[in-house]
Amino acid sequence: MHAPIRKYEQGSSTGIRTYRPFIDGLRAVAILTVVGSHLDLPGFTGGYIGVDIFFVISGYLIIGQIVEDIKKERFHLFDFFARRAFRILPAFLFVMVCCGLLATVVFVQPETKEFATTFLYTAVMLANHYLLAHQGYFDMAAFTKPLLHMWSLAVEEQFYIVAPLLLIGLSAATSTLRTGTHNMAWTGFALALGALSFAGCILFTYPPGMPNYGFYLMPLRGWEFILGGLVPAVSTRLSKAPSWLIHSMALSGVGAVLVAVVFLDENTLYPSYRAALPVLGALCLIITGLIDPRNLAARALATRPMVTIGLVSYSWYLWHWPLISFMRTVNFGQSTRVEELSVGVASLALAGLTYHYIEWPIRALRPRLAIEPFWLAAGGAVSCATIAVVGYVWAYQFAPNMIPQITYLPPTRYSEPAHLPILHHGILLGDSYAGVLEEPLEQFALRQGANLRTIGRGGCLPLLLIRQRDDHDGCGSVYNQIEFKNAEFVIFAARWNSYLGLPAPDPFSSFDLILARPSPNRLDNPYDVLERGLDATVVEAMRNGVSRILLIAPPPEFPWYAPYCVMQSIRAHVDFCTIARERVEDRRRRTMVVLQQVADRYKAIRIIDPIDLFCTQTECRPNDGRKLYFNDTTHLSPAGIDYLERAFRQQFLWVLTGSASGD
Repeated sequence: MHAPIRKYEQGSSTGIRTYRPFIDGLRAVAILTVVGSHLDLPGFTGGYIGVDIFFVISGYLIIGQIVEDIKKERFHLFDFFARRAFRILPAFLFVMVCCGLLATVVFVQPETKEFATTFLYTAVMLANHYLLAHQGYFDMAAFTKPLLHMWSLAVEEQFYIVAPLLLIGLSAATSTLRTGTHNMAWTGFALALGALSFAGCILFTYPPGMPNYGFYLMPLRGWEFILGGLVPAVSTRLSKAPSWLIHSMALSGVGAVLVAVVFLDENTLYPSYRAALPVLGALCLIITGLIDPRNLAARALATRPMVTIGLVSYSWYLWHWPLISFMRTVNFGQSTRVEELSVGVASLALAGLTYHYIEWPIRALRPRLAIEPFWLAAGGAVSCATIAVVGYVWAYQFAPNMIPQITYLPPTRYSEPAHLPILHHGILLGDSYAGVLEEPLEQFALRQGANLRTIGRGGCLPLLLIRQRDDHDGCGSVYNQIEFKNAEFVIFAARWNSYLGLPAPDPFSSFDLILARPSPNRLDNPYDVLERGLDATVVEAMRNGVSRILLIAPPPEFPWYAPYCVMQSIRAHVDFCTIARERVEDRRRRTMVVLQQVADRYKAIRIIDPIDLFCTQTECRPNDGRKLYFNDTTHLSPAGIDYLERAFRQQFLWVLTGSASGD
């Protein structure tokens, strides 16, 4: 069965249901910008504004249809819900099922549990609220979330529920007014509600690291739908405007959309007031297209390629991000341009098939069904709930059983002897790297009669004479804790490369930059800052009586989460979890020079370098078969820590006790 391109809904020549090709062309603009942005194509950094264009189009069509039916006294709430269910749910639920099955093949823990919860909320159209509540530092990289884009569909569905109820209530409240007053009341209410929503959108748009309510919540996006709903009234008032004004508005609309797509980017605080640019652009294009379909912009949008893309835009939106997400997850965010474009084309092909064999046939089936609208709407709700529960149980309970098992080797627990004398006291100084070493090294120290106290915090390099660019997570308070009273030894363990302005080694990392203190306006070479800070800290430690210092050099940094890679490697029966040793050495070479220079100045310092534990002469790997040495990209797992302790036992005994012998 093939769907016609030019006519898919019946209506009068002037009614809101009249098919207008340029509207589908505008849908094509929206989906092309979104896909271009998600594929990281040059010139599409602000392509996420395509969602705003979709919201304006939905506001124009849905509010217009509801208002028209209310005025003609033919609006039925459950009939509206049934039509929305037939339009939205078939393709949506089909893609959801496909995503659930693909996730079983692609994902490994902990992604399956995260996916299960996201699947549940997405299927019941609450993805926007779930994603809003789960923003933060420990959130997984966006490309590991194949349902991330469904937040906008949830916003639309919530609008479909609220809009008819508000309009029915407004109709009842204004039913006794005269026609002119009645129209003014409706327009005034829409403008007031839209202004309130827009103000809330500006006030509650927050930067990364904070919940961005303005981005995810329907009431704060409502102004975009409302402005779309005002299009018929505005176009009526401008219907007799001079031709030059209409053409100027159309070109202004094109310019506004282009400027938003090209000049906004992922660092732009959005939506806030900035969303007004693409929204007004879309409004200008719709209004001028209604008044004069012969204007240049409307004719360009109504061309056959644009209309064809517009017709499949909904299915393309559903398909494109899951395929990109799964592909990037498999490739650990290291996909080539050819792979990315291939996935974009594949998602478009799937969209065409979905439109022709699912969307259109089911939509055409609706008028022939002799079923009450209430039961059709209820059936849609039950279908969503059923898919949600089944998908959640499958992804949470059954899919993890299909994941290859690997061994982290939890550290051995030793019971402390009853009268073990504590003869030595020292400090473990570092960031998150020291954090993973803390408990195993404390136990190891206790068995040698040494007490180990940890100073540090994840993401903070605790050295004297330095600060971090944005006082990351309050690192200043960590620097103030650095004191060496009563300590005879210090172990330095840090992700040294994380603070030197290097490119992040993997898509999951967020790195900072160290600066010198107390010169806040100087941007010194970070390696010089590291050397001065480490040297000053060593000198201060020795001045306070520290006689032994151990520096732990940086281990390999992998471009992917080691557990994910190893499990996928085992599943695929292909060993691809290695990186060239030369690449590792190049990244840490200057850091090692700094550590060695400081160590050469003082006899109290020794360095242990773990690179040979995890690297041969040519390559580095995070595992030995199913034994995993790394928890993520660079933090050691319990098995890795045990390996480190055994390999450098003599050096650890020296720093803890001053001798090279122990238990």
